[in-house]
Order: sequence, then C-alpha cells, then structure tokens
Amino acid sequence: MALDSRTRLYRVCDPSEPIGPDDPRHVNFDEVRGNNVVAELADSIQLAGDKIAKPYLFPGHRGVGKTSELLRLKKLLEKGSFHVVMFDVQDALDVNDLDFPDLMVCIAAEIQGQLKAASISGFSATTTLLRRWWDELLGFLGSEVTIKKDIELDAGFGKLALELKNRPNARAMLREKIESRASDLLAAVNDLLGTASLALQRAGRAGLVVLIDGLDKLVFRHLPNGTNTHDRLFHDRCEQMAELKAHIVYTVPISMIYSPRCSQIEQTFAAFHRTVAMIRVRGENKAPVTPQTLGMQKLWEMVQCRCKNAEVDIGAAFDAEGTCHYLCEMSGGHPRHLLMFLQSALAKVRALPITRTAAEQAVRDYRNALQREVPTDFFPELEKFRQPQFDIPKDEKHQQMMFYLHVFEYMNDRQWYEVNPVLRELLPPVVS
Repeated sequence: MALDSRTRLYRVCDPSEPIGPDDPRHVNFDEVRGNNVVAELADSIQLAGDKIAKPYLFPGHRGVGKTSELLRLKKLLEKGSFHVVMFDVQDALDVNDLDFPDLMVCIAAEIQGQLKAASISGFSATTTLLRRWWDELLGFLGSEVTIKKDIELDAGFGKLALELKNRPNARAMLREKIESRASDLLAAVNDLLGTASLALQRAGRAGLVVLIDGLDKLVFRHLPNGTNTHDRLFHDRCEQMAELKAHIVYTVPISMIYSPRCSQIEQTFAAFHRTVAMIRVRGENKAPVTPQTLGMQKLWEMVQCRCKNAEVDIGAAFDAEGTCHYLCEMSGGHPRHLLMFLQSALAKVRALPITRTAAEQAVRDYRNALQREVPTDFFPELEKFRQPQFDIPKDEKHQQMMFYLHVFEYMNDRQWYEVNPVLRELLPPVVS
C-alpha cells in the first residue's frame, strides 16, 4: 500500500536512527560545530598506526550525533586500511547499571565475534589465554549461570554478557566472580588483540581500531559508597580501560569532561578529549537567531534532506518557512530534538503541511516535560545561562545540567554555554 507524504516524512525523521556518511539524509555539520573532531581523530590514529595504540575519549551531549560521527570515523579509518570493530554497549548491556566487569566481557565478546566474522587470514578467535580464562570462570561459577559447559568459546562471552544484562538479581555475584579474574581477562583480551593485529599486518592492513558507542548513555546515579555510576566506571577504572592494546574510542557522557577528575583520565589516556559540540544557531556575541545564520542554514539543509528522502517538497511540508525556522531555533542546534519536534508536529496534523500551531504544540509538549523534571533549585543557576556564557561551574549540579540537556555546549574558538531554548520560557521574565 502506498504511503501518504506525511507518513513518509514521519518515518525518515526517526530520531533514534543513526545515519552514516553514505546516507542521503546525512549532513556534515563540521563548520557549525566549531571543530572537526572526526578528521582530527582519524589523523591521530593514522599517524600512530599500529605502533602507538592508545585510548581516546569521545564526549558530547546525548543525541548530538556521536554515533553518526563514529560511522564517519569508521569509514575514514577503513579507507586508511584499518580494520574497525564498532559496537553499541546498549545492545548487550544494561546502561541503567553498568560496571567495568560488564564492559570487559562485552568488549571481549564483540572483538572475538566481529574478528571471527571478518575471516582474517591466519587469525583464530580462540587463543590459549582466552580459553584458559573461560574454563576457569565456568568452573568458578559452577551452577550459578545458565551457560552450558560445552558452549563454543566464541559464543560464550556473548552469553555471559546476556547473563549480566538479563539477570539483575545475579549481577553482583557475576561481577564479583569476573572482577576476581579481571587482570587475567584483560591479559587474555590483549592476547586476542595482539594476535589480530599481527594477522592484519601480514594481510597488509594498517591496524585495528575499536569504537565503543553507547557509554555516554550510562545513567547517572549516586551509589552507597558516596561515588556515582559515572565516576565508578570512567574515573575509578580508567587505568584498566587504557590498558587495552589497540586504538580504542570510548563515547563518554559530556558531564564527565566537566568533572574535576577529568584530567586524571586525560593523563592516563595520554590524549585530550575531542568534544562533538552542539550546532551553533547563533554566534557567541549574543547576536539574534536569524534564518541567515550559518547554523540555521545547516539545520534547514538537514530538514530539506529528510524531505527529499521522503519525496516531499519542503515547501509543501510546512505552512510557511517561518514554521520550519521556528523548530530549528527551538532545537538549539540539537539534531535529535529537531527530529523529535518534526515527528511530534507531524502527529498533530492530519495531512501536510505542518502548521505553526502544530509546531508550537510540539515544543510545548517538551517544555511541559522539562517543567516536570528539572529540579526547582536548578532554575536560579539556569537563569545565568539565558545569554551565552564562556564558563560553567565544575560541580555536580552543573554536570547534571549538561548531561540532562538543560544547558548546551557550543564551540567557536573556545567553548561557550547557553540554556536549552525551550527552557527559556520557564525562566522568570526579564525585567527591563
């Protein structure tokens, strides 16, 4: 059955669908992010080659497009003859409760599975160290897991990751058992990485890169010991995360780089972080947002690409150009929010075009959600970001403002910060 234009447009605006550089809907936002994170990171890895394997942080707001940027990075590295293993931890683990043992098991499973599937000449996904660790763990766990003793090793780590994800009541026990053998697991995974790197070199490849997506969505929660879930993984275990013998790119919550302990990670990783900044819809000089602003033009291009992919003329998609610009402005340069606004507005009309009333209702729905969720004591601090600021306090409250998208980070030659545009209407009116 043929789909109507409204349905087609709705479906190509899925905010949860990452798109790669070959997708016709893809738009390159480098010039309005203020930096070219992907090209710089690809250059760093290519310059190092297989001789200086190291970890990298890849922070940014949730929904800013990090997955799409990682897909761009993957393509650039593969053009440079690297073999790239990329995966999203959300597919295998519970980001509501994730710790270092879970991550190590997931990394082992993905590296092992993807390298085996690649059929690299001279490479075996089963190494002596990995087999020894697996057999010892199964013997140690006994009947406390549902994994069969005779399961193939190359499927075993995936099964163990599922146990960690699907059995929250047994998670602490499993972690304790894995943690007690964490050093041996790290050595076994490094043995696997070394075997793969050697096989890739013999095949004329540049080396191995592992891109780990989804860690930026790790839920922030205080823990009984006085720390929190972010610190527990990224700060307390950064030494082990840095020990993997391959180029590793970890997505991290943007709040992490505003922690006083971030320098500890950077010193351990021996690399400064490269942030995927928000798309700036106006300059840092407090100039008003206009349709002619370069960032607004790029957001318009993004909407136009979606319309074209849906075989809908952008002029027929909105009742006026101002309606589209209104949604772009209220997104604050956040790509996922713009797509969410578009889908919400499309659901409020029975047929195209999207009306200004529907657009305003879509934004109002989000504003109402923010009004319910933003803590009352945040508003006096948010008021300070009504206009662009060049600094933000490095405390937990402001880290949460960044993590929960109450304040956006932008980049020109330096960082600057501004309140989420939808929150402005919840702030006290300006008294002239």
